[in-house]
Amino acid sequence: MILLRCYPRITDWLSEVTHINFHWLPIQSYGFMVACGFLAAAYVITLELRRREALGWMPALSHKKGQTEWTSDLVGDLVIICAIFGITGSSFFNYLESPESYKGMFDHPTAYSLVSTLFSGLSVFGGMICAGLALLVYSLVKKIRIPHMFDALAYCFILAVGIGRIGCQISGDGDWGIPHTDPKPAYMPQLLWSDTYAHNIAGEGVPIPNCTDAPCNELPQPVYPTPMYEFLECTAIFLVLHLLRKGLTDKPGMLFFVFAILTGIQRYSIEQIRSVSDRDTYPILGHYLRQAELISIAMVIIGILGVIALRIYYQRHPAQKPAPLVIPADPVAVETTDDRPSEL
Repeated sequence: MILLRCYPRITDWLSEVTHINFHWLPIQSYGFMVACGFLAAAYVITLELRRREALGWMPALSHKKGQTEWTSDLVGDLVIICAIFGITGSSFFNYLESPESYKGMFDHPTAYSLVSTLFSGLSVFGGMICAGLALLVYSLVKKIRIPHMFDALAYCFILAVGIGRIGCQISGDGDWGIPHTDPKPAYMPQLLWSDTYAHNIAGEGVPIPNCTDAPCNELPQPVYPTPMYEFLECTAIFLVLHLLRKGLTDKPGMLFFVFAILTGIQRYSIEQIRSVSDRDTYPILGHYLRQAELISIAMVIIGILGVIALRIYYQRHPAQKPAPLVIPADPVAVETTDDRPSEL
């Protein structure tokens, strides 16, 4: 099964399953799943933005030469911004927490060392923060309604993270847990109990006897498969936000703060069993916390304060429900107006 050992390239798995040689097509597993996450997020945010546009909460941005520009038309730009600033921010925050992992890149600055180092350790929170700031500036420039925009972004971001974690599990990039050697209960699937990450792309562990399918290392002790836990947790958060989004549409910003609370709790909990002994810690009030723990705590606090503040605000200033978008019946009008679909 694909999740019971590592396949650094998704085409390695295809070759094993189909008995067809796909080694000439070296598609990296982690990059493939990250791309799948971006595509899924782009699809979801398009639907969500169009739903809000159809209800009248996100009016058209401009009307030029018979064409109407909507926020949902800019999803391609959003994906590019998230990719550029997300990867840059992820690597930068990873450098702040683990600068020694970049030593090889600085000592031997080649194209290969640059790419492999930048993508070998990525901070999800770093990517989220930097991409979020870039999208905030973009929204201000384009005059997009920011609370609605970030509600939709939060909703799709957690989906992309969950799918990306499958890439961590398949490739074995080092994003696993601490040793877990307790006997597995009969009811628990092995992939959710422990894993030695055989053939992991990080090359961690000990050599696998008689191995010819490089990379040929596995961990000496089974560990918690934390990427699988994060995939399940992110999926659960996505479903919760999916159920809440319609009821909170008239309270823009509230869904984003709920996302901050749930995501902060999720990440802080998983950090307690993640193998990150090489990460720097920061002394806070007599406790030593890792970067992800600090950001998680901050997200929960900001989320709670945001929910309380918006709840008070909307009790005093109820949002006026806008008129929904009317789709013209005249075929000529339809040709000259880029209408949004009815509520999804």
